[in-house]
Amino acid sequence: MRPRLRSSNGLRLRLLWVLVPVLMGLLVLDSWRDSVSLARELERAYDQSLLEPAQALSDNLRWDNDGQLSLDEPLHIISMFEVLSSRRKFLRVQLQTPDGTQQRLLLGAAEFPEPAHDPADPSRPFRAADDGTRVSYAAEVDHQPVRVLALLRVLHDQSGQEWRVLIQTAQTSAGIERTVRSLMWDSLLRDGRTLLVLVLVVWLGVAWGLRPLQALRRAVQQRRSDDLQPLATEAVPGEVRPLVDAMNLHLAQQRDALAQQRQFLADASHQLRTPLAILSTQAGYALRETDPDAVQATLRSMLQQLQRGRRVSEQLLALAHASQLASPQALDGAVCDANAVAREVVLAYLPLALDKQQDLGWTDVRGQDFEGDAEGETDPGAAMAAPVQAAATAVYELLANLVHNAIAYTPAGGRINVSVQREGAWVEIRVQDNGPGIAPEDRERAFARFSRLQADAALAPGGSGLGLAIARAYVQRFHGDLLLQDGDASDASDGAAGRGLTALVRLPLAPDPA
Repeated sequence: MRPRLRSSNGLRLRLLWVLVPVLMGLLVLDSWRDSVSLARELERAYDQSLLEPAQALSDNLRWDNDGQLSLDEPLHIISMFEVLSSRRKFLRVQLQTPDGTQQRLLLGAAEFPEPAHDPADPSRPFRAADDGTRVSYAAEVDHQPVRVLALLRVLHDQSGQEWRVLIQTAQTSAGIERTVRSLMWDSLLRDGRTLLVLVLVVWLGVAWGLRPLQALRRAVQQRRSDDLQPLATEAVPGEVRPLVDAMNLHLAQQRDALAQQRQFLADASHQLRTPLAILSTQAGYALRETDPDAVQATLRSMLQQLQRGRRVSEQLLALAHASQLASPQALDGAVCDANAVAREVVLAYLPLALDKQQDLGWTDVRGQDFEGDAEGETDPGAAMAAPVQAAATAVYELLANLVHNAIAYTPAGGRINVSVQREGAWVEIRVQDNGPGIAPEDRERAFARFSRLQADAALAPGGSGLGLAIARAYVQRFHGDLLLQDGDASDASDGAAGRGLTALVRLPLAPDPA
């Protein structure tokens, strides 16, 4: 099994791990093909050197006066064949009738490897081939490899008797194997040197190509911890530039996050500093005051400031919690009934709405209403009417902020209604009022932290401007959406004039666990 590359291995090792086996395979294949080609050329040369004496023997076949076939000057041919090289050589001439009943050896050894079949027709033996047929093949004589060329001649004597003459010339072929083996080793050594040079070139080339990254690494190491400016990409190789661009995008996100944190801390400090300053002034006034009634009034005013500071602190904690990204495991395990949670929020804020003489209504996913009592309370064991993949505490917190805002900014005598519906793959929760509303061009700005419109500040002077920011943070945490739309101003005749506002919460519908 091929070992896996560890993550600590560098780019050069990874590149060489891929290139070296491929190059080795290609070089070995190329050497093998060269050796095969050389062996084929050497065999062709051997065959050519064997063909000349075979043709000479064929040309020197003669019929003598007795009607016998003989060789004319065989010693001359043998001597010519012997001086061509120092290798061991063999000559053999044998004739026989087609049926094999008459045979005669004119030259050479009686036992010699013959060709197996006719190269033009493998179904018949070589002895049955046509006149002039020749074939080359490898054989073994006296435990030595030889290259043999066989030439078949068809002759007729004076009586018309057909004779088939097999002429064979051969010489040892050990030289072919030695030459091919020598070439193979020379080629492998040459390819090995080439491979080493390529490895060195790759190693140095990658080192040269990584020099801009080394410079980039040194530049990053020398930076201050608060330096989040983009990294320079001019000298970075094109293949690595997407990575540097991704790092620059991450740095930009970090700059934005730090800027938001600084702004958040500054705004939070301002929001907390104001009630603390007022408390300090009022406490000093109470210490100097001798009238008990004035002291009591000052203490009540201080209690209001404490309640405001507590509200701001709670909202800051809720915003910090809502801004944290939920893990996939947490999302998979958290499912709640948005219908039941919305009903709890309405019941919790009903007394506050009654204190402001407001009509806080409720319509659940089944279209049912309640008048503020315990009637219609859902069965704990019943199936969820509007399951969403979110924590019940988070859904409660975001709806509580929306309902609190609606109560705070809707004048006395106004009407507020909370409703839940299932729309396809979504659960929609609407908090609708008939108060003054928010102009369409100001609605996106209303989600900013500590952002309070002029009309809002006049209607609810104790607000912190965090309600909508907290609600949107919770909704985005669970991959939903929060929209501000026009409300219902159809009943302006009852004194609650204005176009109203609808806060629409859309959360993904979760499978009912029941």
